[in-house]
Amino acid sequence: MKRAAPGRKAVLNRILAGLGGGYLLAAAAAGGLAAILPMPRIEAVVTAQIAAYVLFVLAALAAFLPRKGATAWAIILLPGAIFALAGWLGGGR
Repeated sequence: MKRAAPGRKAVLNRILAGLGGGYLLAAAAAGGLAAILPMPRIEAVVTAQIAAYVLFVLAALAAFLPRKGATAWAIILLPGAIFALAGWLGGGR
């Protein structure tokens, strides 16, 4: 069975999820990981920034994997919320 080509709104939704949501995920991951990694602060920040770049690329790719746009947003924003919570709770280091 042949799948129909997605409409312009669906593609725009995926692009926004990949770029905008990916940026939010990367920012939350950088802050969260820097706060909870058990190493000296500067090493934790550099490691978290490198991991955030990788997560940004993965989020941009993951936005186009599921069939529904809402699922793409959930795949990106739920881990972002977890990283943000980790940064908020682990920020008193």
